[in-house]
Amino acid sequence: LMFDMRPRSWRELPLRMADFGVLHRNELSGALSGLTRVRRFQQDDAHIFCASDQIKDEIHGCLDFLQHVYSVFGFTFKLFLSTRPDKFLGDIEVWDNAEKVRCQCSS
Repeated sequence: LMFDMRPRSWRELPLRMADFGVLHRNELSGALSGLTRVRRFQQDDAHIFCASDQIKDEIHGCLDFLQHVYSVFGFTFKLFLSTRPDKFLGDIEVWDNAEKVRCQCSS
């Protein structure tokens, strides 16, 4: 919804969007158990739309930001690279390039 609310141009890239939305649900009694049975929870989501030549800088920027925020609170973290899904969208060449850059950034 946020991305598609108006026409976009490549001149806006990189475009960074984040949403920290509250979600509500009302499950039937007995449908869920334990911590999964909640009425309200916070879900954060973020996306970066960028050109191929901006991928490396955007990844470094995200990781630097994450490191900064976590260090303020004395937290540590580990990163794991996820893999391409079997049913991916887009061109294989674009995926290959993005994954190559992503691996370079993680080392």
